[in-house]
Amino acid sequence: MNVPSSTVGILINNYNNGPWLRECIDSALAQTRPADEVIVYDDGSTDDSLAILRSYGDRIRLIEGVHDHTKSGVENQGAAVHRAFLASSGDHVYILDGDDCYLPDHLASYEALWRDAPDHVMVHGSMRAMDAAGTSLGSLYRADRISDDYRQSIYRDHDTDFFYPTSSLAFRRDFLSCQLPADFSYAASLAIDARLSFAAVFAGTIGFVRSDTAAFRVRPGSLSEQTGLRGTNRLQNSLNRIRQFNTLSRHHGRPTISPWLNRTVWQQVARRIFPEWAATPFLRRKLRRYRQGTIPPPPAT
Repeated sequence: MNVPSSTVGILINNYNNGPWLRECIDSALAQTRPADEVIVYDDGSTDDSLAILRSYGDRIRLIEGVHDHTKSGVENQGAAVHRAFLASSGDHVYILDGDDCYLPDHLASYEALWRDAPDHVMVHGSMRAMDAAGTSLGSLYRADRISDDYRQSIYRDHDTDFFYPTSSLAFRRDFLSCQLPADFSYAASLAIDARLSFAAVFAGTIGFVRSDTAAFRVRPGSLSEQTGLRGTNRLQNSLNRIRQFNTLSRHHGRPTISPWLNRTVWQQVARRIFPEWAATPFLRRKLRRYRQGTIPPPPAT
């Protein structure tokens, strides 16, 4: 008996990504496994984004939104994903930021994994980094982000940094139907990619594609920079992510994790307090002693 293949939808969220938008759209339309729908939600862009998007005609479905200046970039991105989702019908839903792009085999690689494991609620994979001009900055691949059981790994390492950014993520439709619209009444600075990834940990299994099949734009003014994913606010971002994970964990009646058993948090704290030459040996000693129970953790901030 032949099992029908799943339909695929790509949801692109865009706000003033004009310099990179055509590369993004073209990459979605040039997949070796074509998407069944490409839906672009433009959040009231004031640059040339709309002119670019309208030039694609019926090759994409364009939703022209209105930007809400009373909300943060994180909230507006979450709302854009939700509105694009409402217009979609794909069984598997891929999310793509307007300044990122896919490599040609992105959909084919993910769908091959899903054929072997159709119960995965989420699939993510490695990415390449590139600068504003499109120059490659290398692969973001990390072997420690691969897990057969992400929930177990999070509790083992007291760490939530297992998932790649927005444009690496794809979800089963039934999962997203339960998660959107996102609730930003708490942990308002936590972006939609982290929210959905954390929720997937409790909803079912997660698959990982090892090869780079998408490219992530590292540039000044990006949402990743604004939220502290890259830059001086990484410590606060790490703490926020752990707090959000713990909120979801409590909701599911699960144990919480501690930021002070997280190696990355100790590194970030040490780098704020000490010069670089002194930070590494300090954090190694402190983390070892804390895990042995010989010193109490510092107070949570």
